[in-house]
Amino acid sequence: MIKTVFVTVLILVLPLLFLYWKNLLQYNRVEKGVSSLAFILSSVGLFLLVFFLQVNFSLEVLQNPVPYIAHLHPFQGEVYIYSTILSLLHYESVETVSLESVLHGFTGVSMYHFLEFWLGSLFKLVFNAKSDIVLFFFVYPVFKAFTLLTFGAVLAGVVKDRVGYVLVGILLFCFAVFGFLWITAPIGKIHLRDMIMLPILVLVFKALYDREYEVALFLLCTATVEYILFLPALLLTTAMFWTRLERKSMWVLLGFLVGYVLFYILFQERVENKYFHTDYMSVLYSFISLEKLKELYRVLLMAFLTYPIRIVLAFYILHSFETLRARKVAFDAAVWMVLFFVGYHIASALMGDLSLDAWQLKQVAVNLSLVAFLFVLYHLLAKRQYAFCIILILFLSDYKFPFEKISFEEEYSIELESKLASISGSKPVKGFFIDENLGLPEKWALFYYPTHAVKYARANDYRFYLFNYDIAYLKESIDNYPPAEKNILNNIIYPLFPTEVEVLQNARQNDVSVIWVSKKSKYLKAFVEKKPLYDLGDYLVYHIK
Repeated sequence: MIKTVFVTVLILVLPLLFLYWKNLLQYNRVEKGVSSLAFILSSVGLFLLVFFLQVNFSLEVLQNPVPYIAHLHPFQGEVYIYSTILSLLHYESVETVSLESVLHGFTGVSMYHFLEFWLGSLFKLVFNAKSDIVLFFFVYPVFKAFTLLTFGAVLAGVVKDRVGYVLVGILLFCFAVFGFLWITAPIGKIHLRDMIMLPILVLVFKALYDREYEVALFLLCTATVEYILFLPALLLTTAMFWTRLERKSMWVLLGFLVGYVLFYILFQERVENKYFHTDYMSVLYSFISLEKLKELYRVLLMAFLTYPIRIVLAFYILHSFETLRARKVAFDAAVWMVLFFVGYHIASALMGDLSLDAWQLKQVAVNLSLVAFLFVLYHLLAKRQYAFCIILILFLSDYKFPFEKISFEEEYSIELESKLASISGSKPVKGFFIDENLGLPEKWALFYYPTHAVKYARANDYRFYLFNYDIAYLKESIDNYPPAEKNILNNIIYPLFPTEVEVLQNARQNDVSVIWVSKKSKYLKAFVEKKPLYDLGDYLVYHIK
C-alpha cells in the first residue's frame, strides 16, 4: 500500500508557481495596487463584516454559534460530510471522502477539493474548535471575504475618480447584503463551491480580458488542481488561444496534464468510485442515443430561456459591438465567455449518465453569468457611465435577503451529545445505523451511505461514523430513480457487513461501540437485555462496551 499521509494533489501548484512567477510579477506591476497595510486592514475588515453579516449581526453567535450553522448551511447532510472530511484531514492527514476507509484502512486520496479543508485544519492547529465551527465561522468568511476583495480589486482597477470608487463600494455592498436577482444570492448565503469558483473565474477572465494568456493558463491549471471542474475551461482556453501562448506553455500544459493523471494513478484510493459510473462503454453508447439528444436539447433550451445567458450575451454585445457591426467574429475573451457558458451546459448534459455531480458543471456556467455582470459594470465604469451602473444595481438588487429571519434548529439533545462525547473521549467512534426499512430518500447517497449523517457526530468532532448496517431496502429503493442515476447508485452502494451474522457479533468484529437502531427494526430483539444510552424518539442509542 502506498502511504497516503500528507499526500496532496496541491503539490502540483509548486512547479506551476516556479515556472510562471515572472509572468505573475510582470502582470501585477501593470495593475493599480495598494499598500500592504491597507490590504491587511481591508481584508480583516471584510472578514469581520462577512462573519457578522451571515448571521444578521447577531452578537449571540459569539456565545453559542452551533444553532446558527443550520442558518448558514441548511443542508444537514452536507454539514456532516464537510465537517467529517475536515476532521479526517486534520486527524488522519489523508485527503479522502471515502468514509468506509475508517473500516478497512486508508488506501489513497480522493479526487475532491481540499484546499478549504487544509485551511480549516491549519486553524484547528491554533484554536481548539470543532470542525463545523471552523468550517462555517472561519473558512466560509475567509473565502467570502476573498470573493469581495477580488470583485473590488477588479472594478477599482478601472476607476479614475471618487464617484467611481463610491459606486464600487455600493456594488460590493449590494452583492454582500442583497445579491442580484436571477444571478446570485448575497455573499452571506452562497455555497462553498461557489465561493471557491467565483474569485477564480473573475481572475481568469480578467487575465484573458487583458490578453495575459500565460497568467490565465497558470490560474486555470492551479484551479484545476483544486477543483477538477475547471479542466474543461483549461482545455477550452488552450484550444482558443493556442497561437498566442508561449512555446514554454505548451510543454508546461502537457507536463501538468501528465502529472495530474499520474498522481491519481499512483495515489487513487482503492474503493468504489464515489462520482462516476465506471461502465464506460455503456456511457459511450448513451452519448449517441436518442435519449441523450433529447437531454441535450432540454438542457440547451433551458440555458437559453433562463436569465444568466442574457447577462453573458449582454457583455458579449457590449464588448464586441464594433466587431459584430463589421460582421466579424474575433476570438477574444467575450467569445471565450459565450463558448464557456454553452460548453459547460453541453458537458453537463453529456456527463449526466456518468456522474451524479454533473449538475455542478451547469452551476459553473451560472457562476460565469455573475462574472459577465461584473464586467458589464466594468465597461460602464471605464466609460464613466455611472447613471447606467446605478440603474442596473437598482434593477437587479434583491431586497428580500436582509429581512430574512434566522430559524434555529430544534430537537437537539445536549444530553445525548454529552454522553457520546464521554464514550469517545478523543478517539474516533465506529457505530451501526440500523433501519432496514429506510430507503434512499434522495440521490445524494453520501449522506446515507456508507455512513448515516447525524448532527450528533459533533460530539467527538466528527470522528463519529455510523455505518449503514442493513441496506437491503435501501438498494431496492434505488429502482425508483431514473436509469442513469440508478446505474451510478448501484455501482457505489454495496453491503458493508454480512447481515446473516448476528448483529452484536458483527459489532465486536468491527470494533463498533455505538448502535443507533430504529424502534421498528427486526434487529431490536438483539438488545432486549441491554439498557439504552438514550431514547431519541424513533431510535434507541446503545453503547456496546
